[in-house]
Amino acid sequence: MLLHHICEVCGTHKILSADRAYNEGWDYPPNMGKFKTVSPRTCGSCLITGTLWWNLEMEGKRIDALDKHQRQILERILNEPESIMVLQ
Repeated sequence: MLLHHICEVCGTHKILSADRAYNEGWDYPPNMGKFKTVSPRTCGSCLITGTLWWNLEMEGKRIDALDKHQRQILERILNEPESIMVLQ
């Protein structure tokens, strides 16, 4: 299964299998974390400090205080894997 991998920090976008993404350092389900659960979605180069997860869990930001970009990330995560599947 191919998935859209989108780094929420730098915006890098790749279409990869879960195993290849994991081998390239992506923090993405199903090998890192779980679908539909807020956790970092980053490429192998970015830190988690710029992620939605960091804002919510480490900085205590409330959902109603999220900006548009963060809300889009939240919606994508909550609708995984369907929201990131590559249709073939």
